[in-house]
Amino acid sequence: MRLLQDDSVIWDRIYVEYNFCPKYSNDSYRWVAPSIPFETFILPEICWNEEQERLVNSFFKVLDLNGIYALDWQHDCFNFDPREEIPLGFEYSDEQRQCNVYFPSYYPNGDYHFFIDNEWKYGLMGHPWLLEIVVTGEELIQLFKDNSRILGIKIKQK
Repeated sequence: MRLLQDDSVIWDRIYVEYNFCPKYSNDSYRWVAPSIPFETFILPEICWNEEQERLVNSFFKVLDLNGIYALDWQHDCFNFDPREEIPLGFEYSDEQRQCNVYFPSYYPNGDYHFFIDNEWKYGLMGHPWLLEIVVTGEELIQLFKDNSRILGIKIKQK
């Protein structure tokens, strides 16, 4: 896991290619619209657990990705390898900046979360108030569909 020092280029690309439109609203709206095939899933209202976190991480391992950007809107962002298996709720103290650093979970728990592979083929984007995730990449979408019962998610009707 590596903390990204300058994530502005990545965020700029998300705003353009994924049509990211953050709002502070509980009303349903199109907050992200990737230009590649995607599927939207409704998340359970209960908190995510370690088993669900490991399962989603295993999807990224199966896809054998070179790296993933873990982006937490308005917070620290990272580049990591899914084989690292970073635990749910991982945090550490950054002595240089004198603050705690929190690694985002796949469940958007307070802010928008984006997990996009370094080649921009697969992604998982989470909305914290609408309790939904948007998944890109046919293989990743299928893994979410095949494991929807275990994850407690449902496909959002279009």
